[in-house]
Amino acid sequence: MPSEYCTSPPEGEESIQDKLARVQDEYIQMLAQVHQAAPNAKVVTVGYPAVPPEEASDCNRPALTELGSIKHADVDWLRDDVLKQLNNTIQRVTSFFGDSYVDVCSSSVGHEACQPADTKWVEDICGDAADYWPAKLPGTLLNCGLIGMRATLVHPDAEGHANTAAHVERAIRIALLN
Repeated sequence: MPSEYCTSPPEGEESIQDKLARVQDEYIQMLAQVHQAAPNAKVVTVGYPAVPPEEASDCNRPALTELGSIKHADVDWLRDDVLKQLNNTIQRVTSFFGDSYVDVCSSSVGHEACQPADTKWVEDICGDAADYWPAKLPGTLLNCGLIGMRATLVHPDAEGHANTAAHVERAIRIALLN
C-alpha cells in the first residue's frame, strides 16, 4: 500500500492522519474507561516493536519473507510517519493519564523485519511459524505455503515476544513499587 494512497486517499477513505487521530481518540476513551472502572489500577501500556528497518535498503524487494513489494521510500514512511507516530500517540496518551508506557521499539531496532532470520524478532509477511498459523490467507492470493512458510503477516516471533515480556515485567515491578 503506497504512502500516496494513505496520505491522499480516494473520496470516502480515511487518510493515515485520520486513522492516527482516530486511534488517539479511541486510546483516550479506553484509558478513561479503565481508570473509571479501576481508579486505583496501575496501568501499563505497551508500544509496538520496530518493524520497518532503519535502513530501507535492508529490505529485499519483493521477497515475501520480508516486507513484500513495499517500496524503499514507503518503508521509510511506514517507520517514520506511521510506526513512530503511533508509538508517540500511545506514549503521549499514557503520560496524560499518569500511567507507565513500555517502549519496545528502541530495544528492537536492529531486529526488524527484513533482517536475517537469526537476527530478526519480527516475522515478515511469510515467516517461520507453528502449523496452527495458516499457510494461505483466505480471500487473498497470499499463499506462503508455496515457499514452505506460514502467513505470519509481520508478527513478533519468540525472541520479539521475549523482549517485550522482559520490558513489561520490569515496568510492572516498578509500578508495583510505587
